[in-house]
Amino acid sequence: MTAHPLLDRIPPRSAVLVEPRVRIAVLPGDESLVAEGDRIAPGDGILRRPRHPQVGEQSLRGRRVPAPGTRLAEDGSLAGDDRRASRFDGGGEVLYATPSGRLRAVVSRHHGTVESPIGGTVEAIDACLLTIHGEGSAFPAALAVGEPSSGPLVVAVAGPDDELHARGIDVRHAGAVLVAGSRVDIESLTRARAMGVRGVIAGGVIGADVVALRASIDRQEASVHPSPPFALVVLDGYGKRPIPRDAWEALAGAVGTVVGLAITPPLVAFPPDTLIRGGEPDRVRVVAGPLLGRTGRVVALAGLRRQAGGVYQDCARVAIDPVATAEAVNPVDVPMADLERDG
Repeated sequence: MTAHPLLDRIPPRSAVLVEPRVRIAVLPGDESLVAEGDRIAPGDGILRRPRHPQVGEQSLRGRRVPAPGTRLAEDGSLAGDDRRASRFDGGGEVLYATPSGRLRAVVSRHHGTVESPIGGTVEAIDACLLTIHGEGSAFPAALAVGEPSSGPLVVAVAGPDDELHARGIDVRHAGAVLVAGSRVDIESLTRARAMGVRGVIAGGVIGADVVALRASIDRQEASVHPSPPFALVVLDGYGKRPIPRDAWEALAGAVGTVVGLAITPPLVAFPPDTLIRGGEPDRVRVVAGPLLGRTGRVVALAGLRRQAGGVYQDCARVAIDPVATAEAVNPVDVPMADLERDG
């Protein structure tokens, strides 16, 4: 079938990324566990990060002036220091020396590890950023919260428009990444973290639940005992939003394989041997309104049509795919602003 020329006026859905690049922020005090050119696998440690970091200060008297970024030993000493020189309260990294002769450093007695969410090669690393050139492919997402994570994929719902409830999560899912359907709430996210789940993939989320999850992660980071990294990746946006058809098919076909959840940019990464079907260029998906999540084909331009509230919008006539055998497939007029191209 020849694509309708009207499709050029409809924005496309974000394309599948091949060999995606993932960026990890390097914070003051972080110690790199990898070097440029190193090959890494999902779950490998890439940064050693201080927990509860503080800025310590010591006199430079009798000390050489170390360069910013110089590492401190675990006992708080600098290489080459006299034994009688005062030490910092834990290991860390030198920040700078002040004109008044004071040396300041980020120090901590406890450290954690930042894991790579994908397999690939360390492309670059500097004082602010670590970049990984991944292998395989990835679906871009609308939002991600938490820490980079990875784990074997488990589809925990029956369909892309179902919701994952807290009672459906238990210890069997420890270490896994769960597909949660069209929406996930804070009760389900809290239980998932308590059960040792490494991440959740959903079509949509409520804004208040995002705020609550971020606060919960901050409280956990401030506690004595760290928890495993956890990430929430939202594929389509805020509210209840069915997982897009192509993403759902890819997730269903990747059950049991290790997938990665990246925060910057937000995406779900698949291993190289996972087959991801590309979108069909003559198809569209409804992204808002009563037909949210439905797909179909553009038939014709419908012109201006009156919408709720008396607003007139440019519409396209779309033959919506039936979800049941008996459902009518007559074309319907859908605002073009509520459509996106599948490919």
